[in-house]
Amino acid sequence: MPDSDKPHQPQRRKKRGNSVPPVFIIFFILFLFVIGGASIFFFNDQDEGSAPSPDHIKPETERVSGSEQSSPVDTGQLLPDVGISKEQLEEPGVPGPAVTDDTDNLEKECELLADKLYNFFIHIDTKEYMEPFALHVPSQTYFTELAYRLLDNPPVVSRESDDLYTILKNMAHFFRVIGGKNILLMKTILDRERDKIEDVASELYQWITIDTCRSERFDFTAPLEKIYEYAGFFLNTMGGRSYLFRRDSRSRLLVNYYSILIVATANELGLNRHGIDISLLIPQLIQEIESTTQLIYKENYLDQLYGLMEKYQ
Repeated sequence: MPDSDKPHQPQRRKKRGNSVPPVFIIFFILFLFVIGGASIFFFNDQDEGSAPSPDHIKPETERVSGSEQSSPVDTGQLLPDVGISKEQLEEPGVPGPAVTDDTDNLEKECELLADKLYNFFIHIDTKEYMEPFALHVPSQTYFTELAYRLLDNPPVVSRESDDLYTILKNMAHFFRVIGGKNILLMKTILDRERDKIEDVASELYQWITIDTCRSERFDFTAPLEKIYEYAGFFLNTMGGRSYLFRRDSRSRLLVNYYSILIVATANELGLNRHGIDISLLIPQLIQEIESTTQLIYKENYLDQLYGLMEKYQ
């Protein structure tokens, strides 16, 4: 077959000397982009009005902070047995460290991540743009409640197209679960904190991938099974893709990036219950990231994706 007739495939990327080996671990963002602080950059639909009080965001399954909070589903060890240095842990876009027997170091890494996430929420609590929303509670508490509500009310991932009602329900998923006013709040934070979002996404992603991480300063946990549902929603449903098409390019690329990492982890652990195939999505995302100028840590994301592409080829 002539070369001109061969399907185009991205060329294999040369890894940097200090590049991290491919690590397939559990976000959400999502949502990503979908949990805790990640929700501030996953959804930026436009709406009008201010955010409701915390009484209006409690999930149907009542949750409280501290020792009374519901126990997360135990997913076991979420990470392959590979070592990553503290410096690499702090590198945005790089998956978190493997769980090892070095308990003291792991605890220090978790505390470092908890401090960074806690300080981000303290930072936005001081901003004038938050005043019109009148949260009446710390933003970390507010967004944690929103995150748990999303996790407890997942979208439909399999057989979405069986009926029109399910498609429409998925397309309005975030509006139905958390409301337009909270979406506006998230959009405001996204717009005002654009220079910090990639760092927050990386820190939150690393926090949830170490399933033993616990801290009073950042009291949030998210089981892989629930995170995976949102990764599948964004990658594999009409409703999820319609949300991403309405996002700015950077938010869309970040959601897709972390969603792919989450599904890759589910594959490693035999938890890809919807059978989501990411082998074709990886080269497509590589092309999109290579052509963008919107991502600060573009090279880190590409290194991880090229490693995944080698595995899935």
